[in-house]
Amino acid sequence: MQLRGLRPFFSPKYDLKKHPNYRQTAKADKRNAFDTATLFGKKLEVKPDDVFTVYEAEAADEDILNYDDVDDPDAFA
Repeated sequence: MQLRGLRPFFSPKYDLKKHPNYRQTAKADKRNAFDTATLFGKKLEVKPDDVFTVYEAEAADEDILNYDDVDDPDAFA
């Protein structure tokens, strides 16, 4: 196993089937699997009487934050 700031070391594997919450996983029971189609399968119906608020936004010319910036404390300044 390798952890940041430590030398690599050997560690015994943990048997996930022994975890108390294993029965709630999809591997234990397929009925526990998360189906993304239930989230995105619904269509939004817009009615003529619906009221909306419109916001104007401008895009910055700067680069977007990427994962390399996470280690850089000045990236969030």
